[in-house]
Amino acid sequence: MLGVVWLFLVSYGQTTKVTKILHTLGYKNISNVQVYANHEFIREDINVKGYKYTISFTDNIKKENCKGFVLKDFKRNVTKDLICEKIGK
Repeated sequence: MLGVVWLFLVSYGQTTKVTKILHTLGYKNISNVQVYANHEFIREDINVKGYKYTISFTDNIKKENCKGFVLKDFKRNVTKDLICEKIGK
């Protein structure tokens, strides 16, 4: 039982973090946010650690499904590498 609760809390925490990153990047009205993996990385150009999240979500304003990566380093810089496709192609 404790394991299920822990899994839920970790999943919810990652989804919340990614949603905040997406809001910072300008995605204000989103849904169906899913985090598939996260990895710690080091930006060698500025020697700063951060996290890379593999995600998918729906942009309700542009009516697109998006997937790809968002990155946030410990200096609060955010970057994206997303591919978005219109819903209903």
